Amino acid sequence: MAQIQKLEVVHEAKCCPDKLYRLLTRDASQLSKYIPTLVESVEVTATREGEVCMGTGFVWKFIPVGGPTITTKEKITAVDNKNRSITYTVMEGDVIGDFKSFNFNLDVTPKSGATDGTSLVKWSVEYEKANEDVADPVGILKSIELMTTEMNLHLLKQA
Repeated sequence: MAQIQKLEVVHEAKCCPDKLYRLLTRDASQLSKYIPTLVESVEVTATREGEVCMGTGFVWKFIPVGGPTITTKEKITAVDNKNRSITYTVMEGDVIGDFKSFNFNLDVTPKSGATDGTSLVKWSVEYEKANEDVADPVGILKSIELMTTEMNLHLLKQA
């Protein structure tokens, strides 16, 4: 019997947590301009008053470490914009053949005790493999970590 598995990574970011969260949510369509080696395109649909909400859709074309471009169609299934927390559920795309379910969770929180605006960016991937021969999505998680690093550098340059 298959079970839900989880991989996660926590990354320290020096940029403004609100700007980073916005770049990963409502402004995600801008990512291909800033990190074209990792993100080919992002289409964002169904925002409410310019903010992402339950049901907002995303079509991501991203380039995982060591692999070809992956396309995913995702929908927000949990969101707390005030606390910068969101869950994207993959509905369609290249990963669905290997996984029965696949969720990305993002939490951007100010680092406790930090006075310089440092935040912690926690990405987790929850998934259920279609069968035991499917590899864990380590390359996808590494790409997300690299993408977060590049976004942090971009936002620091803008500050």
